[in-house]
Amino acid sequence: MKIAVIIPNSTMPAEAVEQRRHYLQAGAASDTEVVVWRNDAGPASIESEAERDEAGVEIFRHAMRRDLSGIDALIPWCAADPGMDALRQALPIPVVGPLIAACHAASMTGYRFSLVMPAGSPGMMRHRVASYGFGQKLVSVRQVDRPVLELRADIESTKRLFAEQIDAAADDGADAVVLGCMALFGLAQQIDARVPVIDPALSALTTAEAMVRLGLGRRAA
Repeated sequence: MKIAVIIPNSTMPAEAVEQRRHYLQAGAASDTEVVVWRNDAGPASIESEAERDEAGVEIFRHAMRRDLSGIDALIPWCAADPGMDALRQALPIPVVGPLIAACHAASMTGYRFSLVMPAGSPGMMRHRVASYGFGQKLVSVRQVDRPVLELRADIESTKRLFAEQIDAAADDGADAVVLGCMALFGLAQQIDARVPVIDPALSALTTAEAMVRLGLGRRAA
């Protein structure tokens, strides 16, 4: 099985791209190969709906330029799921958005869940989760006042800030918490929290693997 990931962050250094590929490959099944491609156009990060839309267009264009004949599934690397719907209409293979995959995982972990995100638009993330059919299960959307591009500059500080909001989400009544940014990959396993913390990167990967094994492909337009 071969799963492709398209990173929309056009300025991400090659070593950071490889770090993400290595993380996903380590979490993949033994017969899964992960390949990661980066957009050369589009925003440096996604913190607004305008940047999400721009990234979605560039992810779609990138996928259409690629030879996908050996690719079994595709993942857009962003917890706002940019380009997902367009890619699902255009491609015969599973296209898995990290946010929707994480919401499914969270909904199976407990009765209700919260989302904790960095700087961005909590209202639009709430709207997006509701559009996926999880509106009644979403307890709260909490935010850490730190831009996406600064999240990994001080990992220990980032973990502390997110742990505080995850505990607050548990007080809100959440049975699980979804991390609302792909720059947080790997942190879900490192945060000591009172409730399960869902990593959208691994959620997308394992969901894509499951869909390929189930023989699922194109969604209805």
